[in-house]
Amino acid sequence: MSDRSDYLAAAIQLYLDLPGAPPRASRADFAVAATLYDRAIPLDTLAHVLRLATLRRHLRSPDFPLEPVHSLAYYRSVLDNLTPDALDPGYVDYVANKYQQLFAANVSSPQRSPRHDALTDRQNPAVSDRR
Repeated sequence: MSDRSDYLAAAIQLYLDLPGAPPRASRADFAVAATLYDRAIPLDTLAHVLRLATLRRHLRSPDFPLEPVHSLAYYRSVLDNLTPDALDPGYVDYVANKYQQLFAANVSSPQRSPRHDALTDRQNPAVSDRR
């Protein structure tokens, strides 16, 4: 795992890249990211959790958009309830592909930082295979 400041920056960027995310992270979001670092949650696992929760919310009511999530803390429950099946490489790929299909405009947004793309590609083969 990278050093703490790199991890926090990458975790926050993953969160801010989500559709409907706030324009900037709060202090509470940084505190959540710090607890994820302390728990040694890999960034590729965090990225999967963020995509999975976003997909679940969208697919629960595709015709009636839900309010945006305003805190990184929302995703902790999804992370805490992950089963080994949810981390199966085939399922991770499926979620990544489904996410890309539904949110292609956000995935390829020019707001994404090159540092974030490089970090994601290096740590998650499912992301680099999609490009």
